[in-house]
Amino acid sequence: MSAWTIVDRQSGEPIFSGNHAYKGWITKPADDNHRAYPVIQPDISTPLVNTFMVYLDANYDRMSEIDWIGIGTWGNYNPETKAGKWALHTMAVRNRKLEFAHTSPFHGEYIGPARQPDFPVHRWVRFTAYIVYEGATGFVQVWQDGVPMLRARVSQLKSYPGTRLRTAHWGMYASPTMDHSVQYNDEIRICTLSEALSDLASEPRCASDTAAPTEMPLARSPAAP
Repeated sequence: MSAWTIVDRQSGEPIFSGNHAYKGWITKPADDNHRAYPVIQPDISTPLVNTFMVYLDANYDRMSEIDWIGIGTWGNYNPETKAGKWALHTMAVRNRKLEFAHTSPFHGEYIGPARQPDFPVHRWVRFTAYIVYEGATGFVQVWQDGVPMLRARVSQLKSYPGTRLRTAHWGMYASPTMDHSVQYNDEIRICTLSEALSDLASEPRCASDTAAPTEMPLARSPAAP
């Protein structure tokens, strides 16, 4: 029903930079959620900035009101001690719009300009996520192509407190009713910050001039396995 792989530029498929990108796809409905993506289990302190590129190929007219396509998932689940929660918070496209899930407010607060636009398909979109886990409280804000889009409190930290990112994935994660869609990911980076951001109007950059001292390129070209 769904799978993922690494594609190269010679395939003719969308590549944002270099020669490789991640690709996940769905061909028919499943009994459970589609999970066609790679997962990392890092141990990274917050606050942090996560930047990544997404290319979504989907037909919104074929999606029902309950269908959704995941874009990113972050959490503090520790696979060794089993402490924390697997999916503390997620981001997805539903009813053509970008939204959070498992946050407070549950679907996040839209902070973009004017009326929220439909999430674009068939082109590369740049995401920047600013994430802070502070024990029993937390915060996440996301920019889309440099424009602030969503913000929310990370509410599940109340039950599973922590300060570090321990689990994350990007790519084709979708409701079981989805019967089509392709998602590409490229240029995935996570950078730690020495302190919390004071300016949440401007998009932070995952680079040496704004993030220090650690940068982790996770899926630059050529893509990591």
